[in-house]
Amino acid sequence: MHTIQTLARDLSAAMVHGKRTDGTDYVFLGDAAKNQWMRDVIQAVHGDKLPDDTTYRFIERCADAIAEADQGTEPLDSIYELEADIYTHELTGWLHARADHLTYVDEVIEEIGRACIGSASDVLMAAQVKQIQEVGSALVSELEKLAEVNE
Repeated sequence: MHTIQTLARDLSAAMVHGKRTDGTDYVFLGDAAKNQWMRDVIQAVHGDKLPDDTTYRFIERCADAIAEADQGTEPLDSIYELEADIYTHELTGWLHARADHLTYVDEVIEEIGRACIGSASDVLMAAQVKQIQEVGSALVSELEKLAEVNE
């Protein structure tokens, strides 16, 4: 019997770190890509978007959080504890990675109101957390489906 936590642990263990010829780091599904369920989960979490480095990195972070959570912790609670990057170059790198990341920034500005906006870094951090939570929620949903099928 597979639980969400064991599935997350397996997925987390299958994620591999690589380095491109230009020196940038990335995360991908290693040899375990032979496991169809892992490919299906990753594709489902990406949704309508083409695969991208940011989503892969957030899938790994979310899978790690679920896998390492205390027994009995709700998977989404583990996701909601994740924080944004703290360094400006990481936040601006995240923003630069895909044009649609601006959507998260726009949503945060709309949610907190223009009058309450602190620094640009605060907005970027909140926007990045928004994407992490979106990826994490999609991951939890897919792992729940798999856990139900494997009962």
